[in-house]
Amino acid sequence: RARPPGGALDRVAMMSGSIAITAPRIAPSASRLDRNRHQAPLAGRPPVICQIYSDWSSRDVTSRGAPNGRRLRGVRVRPPPVSTAKSRSERVRAGSASIPIGGTSPSDADSSSGDPFAGDLAEDVGTPPPREDGSGNSTLEDIAPELKSNFLRSIGITNGVLGVSQDRVEMVARQALPVMGGMASQNVLNLADSAMVGRLGTACVAAVGISSTLNFQCQAVLQGISSGVQAMSARRIGEGKSSIAAVPLNAALMLCLLFGIPMATWAYTNAPVLVDRLTADPEVIKHAVPYLRARLAAVPAVGINFAFRGFWNAAQQPQIYMNTLLIMHAVNIGLSLALIFGVPALGVPAMGVVGAGIGTSFSVWVGAALYLRMGFQRAKHMGFGCCFPSANDFKVLLKQAAPTSGTNLLFATGMAAMYWIVGQLGTAETAAVNVLINLMLTLVLPCMGMGLAAGALSGRALGRGDVDDATQWPWDVAKLTAALMFGVGLIAVLIPEVLLKVFLTNEDAIRVAAWPLRFTGITVAGDALSLTMQNALLGVGDAARVAMVSIGTQWLLFLPAAYFGVTRLGFDLNWMWGLYVGQRVLQAVIYAAMWRDGKWRRIKLS
Repeated sequence: RARPPGGALDRVAMMSGSIAITAPRIAPSASRLDRNRHQAPLAGRPPVICQIYSDWSSRDVTSRGAPNGRRLRGVRVRPPPVSTAKSRSERVRAGSASIPIGGTSPSDADSSSGDPFAGDLAEDVGTPPPREDGSGNSTLEDIAPELKSNFLRSIGITNGVLGVSQDRVEMVARQALPVMGGMASQNVLNLADSAMVGRLGTACVAAVGISSTLNFQCQAVLQGISSGVQAMSARRIGEGKSSIAAVPLNAALMLCLLFGIPMATWAYTNAPVLVDRLTADPEVIKHAVPYLRARLAAVPAVGINFAFRGFWNAAQQPQIYMNTLLIMHAVNIGLSLALIFGVPALGVPAMGVVGAGIGTSFSVWVGAALYLRMGFQRAKHMGFGCCFPSANDFKVLLKQAAPTSGTNLLFATGMAAMYWIVGQLGTAETAAVNVLINLMLTLVLPCMGMGLAAGALSGRALGRGDVDDATQWPWDVAKLTAALMFGVGLIAVLIPEVLLKVFLTNEDAIRVAAWPLRFTGITVAGDALSLTMQNALLGVGDAARVAMVSIGTQWLLFLPAAYFGVTRLGFDLNWMWGLYVGQRVLQAVIYAAMWRDGKWRRIKLS
């Protein structure tokens, strides 16, 4: 709220969600000067332009022309009229300093950044009276204490990491840690499933690996919708259009049902044929077909969950994703354990491998129900469930999702082809690859959580027009991710056999998997860079080029080399897995070069 022209504030211009505050033309009253007697004069101070958003979600806000080139971080404001006095818990970040309301902070009292007329604005927006500390000033720290990460402080990170400033480290942590926590729980779930199934024998482990790959093929098209939702919603939030930010999510849910149900039905009917193409071992086929059918029942729910994940990341509410995953995993582990081994006291029979599939599918539907409930609670004001998508919304979403969906489908098909190639080496190698992939995901899924954070932060920065900030985020996140993953990968390098014995009982399978697991640990820093840059490119809408790199390196380099090496040159699993991790490192180099060339800056999402 501002006074009309001629008052203490000469002009408050509202333009496209921005407020431009310029210097007043009249002198303040004596009481104003007395109250701000410790402040420096306003002479020469440039106008301050801040982007204001009318929703409760955290935003990055650029302050152009602010003293010392400050940048506001994580501003939350109530829809007009604004009253920070009524919302003391809302926070404003400005690097390591606080931006004053009603005057300057004590650290600025002797600088030229003092504003003796800020008290007029303070009364208009309803800020508290000046504090009685001798400075006569109220800061936003008084209204809302600056949020610090207790986790970062607990591990000794108080002054930035690897040249990344502390405020940016904390922003990445707030965005990424919930997602990483959720993905870490996903890793725990995958490993728990592998450990439980591993007690049933090598053939069962191989069956789960083959069936999971086929199930991933069916889900791949729907999973690509997540990046489209995140890119569109993040851009709308960055542009100040939060009231329609959830419309892409509405469109995505419709597409998940439209495509998911027919695909799952077709794959369920043809499960025996699909499994038979990847293995000739009758024992593996016997377990793989029922497990695959049990997993296919949740294909539409998987698409729904991925669509919500993209939206919550864009809306900077990733903790919803983490909390929902934790509930899903608790349901999955408890139910799968009961169905795999049986509970005689409750009359539950031991179902073996198929019990694991039923438990997983049921937990996925539980997650979809929880996401829908949270959508109506947290996103209805952003258009969820009440704004029907336009034809253009569907068009843009499909345009963004198609490259990623195609990439996922071809990647999943490539993984199925890799299982077929490994099958030429034997059942022990097939079981070993299943465990290797799960352990690799344990290492790289946290990288994906950081990558999703980089994509969301870059997308919002690009939406508000701050190209420099959008450019820098992935580099900062990549540094942090590589440092995090180096120590984790070292464990896989030093004690691979200890890790493998948890999931495999066959000594031959453990032996052939040891060196491939070491290769994974050595190259995990490259995976960190690859996934960070890949998700940053997806976050700003550059899905087409990401698809070309992913498809090209897998289908034109890795698979032909692996097939020729195994069938013609007698390569063992060590050589084949070395080619696989080498392909992933090459992707990292290409994605980094793509981000550096800056072509993504010209992408329009409308």
